[in-house]
Amino acid sequence: MINKNRRGFGRFEVLTIMVIILIIMCFLMYVILKGLEKQKFITMKDSALEFSNIVIANRFSFHNDNIVYLEEVIDEDLIKKIKSPFSKKNCDSIESKIEIINGKTLVTLKCDNYLIDKAMVDSLDKMEIFKVSEWSLKKQKEINEERQMFNCIKNSKDVYPIYKEEFNLIYNINKEFGTNYYFLDEIGEECEVIKKNFYRSREVVNY
Repeated sequence: MINKNRRGFGRFEVLTIMVIILIIMCFLMYVILKGLEKQKFITMKDSALEFSNIVIANRFSFHNDNIVYLEEVIDEDLIKKIKSPFSKKNCDSIESKIEIINGKTLVTLKCDNYLIDKAMVDSLDKMEIFKVSEWSLKKQKEINEERQMFNCIKNSKDVYPIYKEEFNLIYNINKEFGTNYYFLDEIGEECEVIKKNFYRSREVVNY
């Protein structure tokens, strides 16, 4: 005979109710955490839109008004460092940029290992977010993105600790040496430009 408590519930029934409550609690926690995770991606998109709006409003204040890096906008005190919604770190000011191509404004924003890449700023809903690995000189099987990046050598040493995209390197050389270059082939006296191929993996995030 099944033992019952004073309210007439057997141990089996009590255990069943506890399991059901636990399942409900787990489901609610999943929904809450899923919502919080989704909010992080929405925040990233909002930051990308704010970044692009600031650049558009001040476009002709920059040396190269067709491609403006977050680093440059921060240096001009037009925006504060963008906080990553995924950690306590700041979003990448070197890879994040605004490009004007054929009259269209495209935004790239990298925060930790998440990336919005050359997205149209007219619709937040259409902005895809990718999860990416760190850039590496080694090409492995899972690698599906390749990029040529640059640095400058002076006195047999790299001028910059990390390799940069073409126009970001130009911006940094102009800032470092007080020059007014627009293209890499103009650089010569300050340092020797070198290039290397870098690789990383990327995949679309579903949230």
